[in-house]
Amino acid sequence: MIIKKVDIWHLNCKFRYPFQHKLATHTSSDNLVVRLTTDQGISGYGEGIPRDFVTGESLQASLDFLQRHAGPAILRFPAVSPPTLHSSLSLLQDQCAVATAPGAFCALETAWLDAAAQTWRQPLSDFFGPRIQDRIIYSAVLPLAAGPRLTQFLHLVRSQGMRSVKLKVGEDTDLETLTQARTELGEEVDVRVDANGAWSAAEAIVRLREMARFRISAVEQPVPKEDFEGLRQVQEALDIPVMADESVCTLEDAHRLIRLHACRMFNLRLSKMGGITSAIRIKEAAAAAGIRCQLGCQVGETSILAAAGRHFAFTQGPLTYLEGSFAPFLLTRDPVQEPVAFGRGGVGLPLAGPGLGVRVLEEVLDEMAVFRATLA
Repeated sequence: MIIKKVDIWHLNCKFRYPFQHKLATHTSSDNLVVRLTTDQGISGYGEGIPRDFVTGESLQASLDFLQRHAGPAILRFPAVSPPTLHSSLSLLQDQCAVATAPGAFCALETAWLDAAAQTWRQPLSDFFGPRIQDRIIYSAVLPLAAGPRLTQFLHLVRSQGMRSVKLKVGEDTDLETLTQARTELGEEVDVRVDANGAWSAAEAIVRLREMARFRISAVEQPVPKEDFEGLRQVQEALDIPVMADESVCTLEDAHRLIRLHACRMFNLRLSKMGGITSAIRIKEAAAAAGIRCQLGCQVGETSILAAAGRHFAFTQGPLTYLEGSFAPFLLTRDPVQEPVAFGRGGVGLPLAGPGLGVRVLEEVLDEMAVFRATLA
């Protein structure tokens, strides 16, 4: 397989409702989609979402990375065959300095994997191991909300029969939010919270002790992303598992958190980590250290990135929690023929493939696009 053409779209994905947390309020998402066309005319697609408050990558720098570096590099790449796929991916990562633009590289790598899997007529997940289960269970994720709006979200969770839910916190009304959630959902639903770095370590310890009576199962990123020592202090003071999210974007981050015993869980997100292969390396480091993992998602991802997450989840378990496949609930448009969705109870089924197993609609990409470029 040889790549002959690279197409890049910058999409602006509109939301059905604002999604707020302590680091941002989103009414839309700026996403990058990459299509790679092979010498056999096969097209592979990938998606990434640069978020400067998570990884420091800007949208413009990510586009420059694709147009000036990664795109030309993959066009110069020699032919790839099944035995050389993984070594070729590693070489491309080394050439492209993935940490400078992980969202953009996630889009490129996923498109390459999709094209390869279609070329060799297999599901993308086959590249990363056998399927370890026949279904997966997604969790609900709710934005910061209160009163009637929160009630609407909680009713949706209950109507979908979801077994677990993540609530965004970091407000003075957090205890009221948790009271309302337990009242609406009952005691059997697994509830965890995500502060998105809202507190200092001392504040987090006080707030989370107050929340303990609500039987929360984990707290995600209680302190700012750079405060690794603060994470350690919170985990040391509490029985509740602390989950690193913004603090764990690279393998180096993971090793540092492990050395510090700073948390008991990692939130893996493909885009912030630079794609599936980088996320797998971080998960392997976590497993060796006894750290559990959640597969998270980017707010506003389309079914292209959701499909990559699903292939990851079916081969890289066990995952304590799984987030994603939210495009049908959040986006006004999704550039695929059939959205990647979950059923009642959050049940997600395998995507058969070949490749990602989604049919991307080029005309919808063009209609959603702010910018498009082609390299050949």
